[in-house]
Order: sequence, then structure tokens, then C-alpha cells
Amino acid sequence: MTLTHALASDIRRTGTGRPPLEVPGCRPHLYLRQVRMSDLDSMNHVNNVRLLEMIQDAHMDMFYLRPGLPGQEIRPRFVYARHELDYTEPLVLQPEPVTITTTIGDLRRSTFRVTSRVTRDAQVFCTCVSTAVAYDPDARCSRRLEEEERALAARHATPDPAR
Repeated sequence: MTLTHALASDIRRTGTGRPPLEVPGCRPHLYLRQVRMSDLDSMNHVNNVRLLEMIQDAHMDMFYLRPGLPGQEIRPRFVYARHELDYTEPLVLQPEPVTITTTIGDLRRSTFRVTSRVTRDAQVFCTCVSTAVAYDPDARCSRRLEEEERALAARHATPDPAR
């Protein structure tokens, strides 16, 4: 299983390809994932539920995993209020991994939009727009985003149109 993460600028620097989602002033989070046989359904393409799981793996990588810190504790601090998925092409098993490109937008007091696109080269298989809510598991309610969380979101933010 191949799981990797990078910023778009890192991929440009290494020359391994250009990111599939080009937004000026944005550094999207990139996550590479190999399609596995267990991801396939009876029609021999990746099941829709598996695509959402792949996207959530990319979100976990972006929000919680830090390279070079083995054994780190993961304590989820967000819940999803909504997912909207557009499936544009069937995703089939191939040797090349897919790239899941994720950006953040519409950053508010306790919510933000997470947009992820599953691609291989220039082919787009799925686009997912999610609404994430900062959550306090002890109080069992939403909470304000912390400064560290806002900084992480800003790192991968798309410019929002003026309101």
C-alpha cells in the first residue's frame, strides 16, 4: 500500500508531475494512494463508499498526521456536517496511484469547507465538497477553531470571493 503526502510546491520541486487542482495563491494538500483490489466492486471499479474513505484518509493525513513522528496520538477534533460528491469517471485498478488534492475554503468561526478531487494524471474521478465543524468531544458540541487549526487551514486555503 502506498500512502504519501506532500504540498503542491513539493511535487513541483521534485518534478513528479503538476498538481491537478491549480488555484493561484494556494498550496493544496496532496495525498497519493494506491487503488487496492479490495477497493473494487462487482463492476471492477472503485466503490463509491471506498472513494469517500480515500478522501477521508487524505483529510486525516492533512489535519492530524505529522511526518517523522511515529506513534503520534490522533485525537479527531472535527466532524463532518455534510459531504457532496460528484462522480465523473469510474476509477479502475491501475499500477499508478491516484492523487487526492485537497483545499480549504469558507473559513468561519467553527466551520470550513474542504474540497477534495481524486485524479490520476489529468483524469478526474470524483470531487467531494465537505463541511467540517470544529468539535469538542468532551463538551459534545461545536467549538471555535483554535489558532493552530486556522494556520493549518490558511496553509491550504483557496481565496474566497469578496462577500
